[in-house]
Amino acid sequence: MKRQHYQRGSVYMDPRRKVWVYRWTDHSTGARRSERLGTLAEIPTKAKALRLASGFVPTANPTHKTPIVTFETAARRYMTERMPKRFTTSGGYRNNLEKHVLPVWGDLDLGAVKPLAVHRWFLTLPLAQKTKAHIKSVMRQVFEYAMLCEMFEMQRNPMDLIRIEGGTLTDKDPLILTPEQFSRLLQQIVTEPYRTMVLVAMCLGLRRSEIAGLKWSDFNWVDRQVLIQRSVIANRVDAVKTKKSKARLPLDPALIAVLKDWRSISEFNADSDWIWASPWVAGPCRTT
Repeated sequence: MKRQHYQRGSVYMDPRRKVWVYRWTDHSTGARRSERLGTLAEIPTKAKALRLASGFVPTANPTHKTPIVTFETAARRYMTERMPKRFTTSGGYRNNLEKHVLPVWGDLDLGAVKPLAVHRWFLTLPLAQKTKAHIKSVMRQVFEYAMLCEMFEMQRNPMDLIRIEGGTLTDKDPLILTPEQFSRLLQQIVTEPYRTMVLVAMCLGLRRSEIAGLKWSDFNWVDRQVLIQRSVIANRVDAVKTKKSKARLPLDPALIAVLKDWRSISEFNADSDWIWASPWVAGPCRTT
């Protein structure tokens, strides 16, 4: 039986599509195989493409012992293949990895990222406990995916041994306005559509992304209901944050009157229009 050599594969840039590609030989068939790593915009240098490609080396050598893989290699493969689809969620995961995790743990082998060391690192981070819990969560996801891709031996996830006290709690109590305080606040907002947006936020209890994602077609004036079915953040249309967020909410007649008043003066009043469309882009306006 011919001995199979351990292969590293190769990385090249597809000049037509501007996409980095990892290539290797399938020893079982002799065929050349390839895997898309990412676009030039996502991976600006070949050095980064090579680091990302190292996460695919186990795939190219399925009969060999799992090689040593750095945390950064596993993290970048996770970001390429397993990142949540929701824009804001994936952005938060990527920010936590790029800003906090990779500068400290990226160069270490996965097996060298020890729970006790990570626990002590969390104690030194000048961040809210909830933020630390988010960082721990995404590190856990990297280990899970590394095991799935056979970059790391199957075992108990090291991050499961770490506890973030108060990670599910907010540092500050929410500020709850009384009717009188809200009335005084509303007196200071005279510009539309911001006045109507604040009224909708207070009456329906929506996230600002859900308010920005409203269209006139979402409203059923006869049944006095509104269907919350999308969100908009940074002019990107996305799904709502949770399954429970996608719901029908009742509308008070007074709020209906306010909304219809705004529709009567807005240049974007067709059913398919965004309620708060920007006159400059004819799309969702910013809420910040």
